[in-house]
Formats: sequence, C-alpha cells, structure tokens
Amino acid sequence: MNSQAAQTTTNADESVIRAFHRQMIDAWNRGSGEGFAAPFSETADFITFEGTHLKGQKEIAAFHQQAFDTVLKGTRLEAEVNFVRFVNSQLALMLLVIRVILPGQTETSPSRDSLPLYVVTKGDEGWQIEGLLNTRKLTLERQFFLDDFDSLSAEAQRQVTDLVSGLKQRHQAAQSN
Repeated sequence: MNSQAAQTTTNADESVIRAFHRQMIDAWNRGSGEGFAAPFSETADFITFEGTHLKGQKEIAAFHQQAFDTVLKGTRLEAEVNFVRFVNSQLALMLLVIRVILPGQTETSPSRDSLPLYVVTKGDEGWQIEGLLNTRKLTLERQFFLDDFDSLSAEAQRQVTDLVSGLKQRHQAAQSN
C-alpha cells in the first residue's frame, strides 16, 4: 500500500471489511439469501466455485436463496480472514478460508474448502463488495485423481462412482454398529 493509502485508511476501514465475512456466514447459517447478499453492491460480480457468474446484489441473493432452500439446506460455514490488503484508500482485497459442515455432520468436509477473493470498494455508501471470485481449495493429489477419473470412459466412471457409493454405505453401516 502506498503512503497516501496508509494515511487515508484506518483500522475502522479494515474492521468494516473484515466484518463482511461474518455477516455473510451468519446469513448462510440462517439460510438467508438476502442477508448473504447484503454487503454486495447493486452491480457486484460474483463468480461461484463452479464458474457461474452472478451479476448484482439481487441475483446473488436469489441464487443463494434457491441453493439454501435446496442443495445447501442445512449446511453451515466456518471461516477466517487470511488477509486484507488495501490497494489504495478506496480499494481493498480480502482473502478468506471457508470450510463447510454438511447437514448431520459435526466436522468440516475438506473437499468443500474454498478460498474466496473479495474485491471491496469504498464509495458514497461506504465499503461494499464489488466482486468475489470463489475457488475450491484443491490438493494436487485430489487433482490427479480427478484427472485420472476424467480420462476414464463413461462406463468406467460409473463403475468407480458405484464402487465409492458402496464403500460409503459400508462405512456408514459399520459406524452405526
């Protein structure tokens, strides 16, 4: 950060930016798409972990509400801020580490860990999220497995999927006993 930005940004600015993640996680854990999208500007860009591009606060809220009501129902998040870096007095980047707890579980699911990068701007209405790029945290070992899986024929992929499903069922049955 240059000296001018250092002089014009404050600990309060950083606190406001860091609070966005807590607000969003609390809204996620309540299943509120509107609350989740509240820190975003009306024109924000949000790129989800699988590449969907959401444009604007309303679209971000609607997308997340639908997910909270269906595929994400009952999930909970844990997160921590990795860093906040001021580019200048009106632009900051924030990187988080997010962990997901699936419904009925008490521990996070490492395959769902993500590293969202926030672009935060300060305007007339104060600090707002202008952009978010969400990406999954992926080990090289897991990537190599996915590469191998993708190289298989559709039939072989189905067999691997069936094998994993069977192993999961046996594991769950063994834990129940």
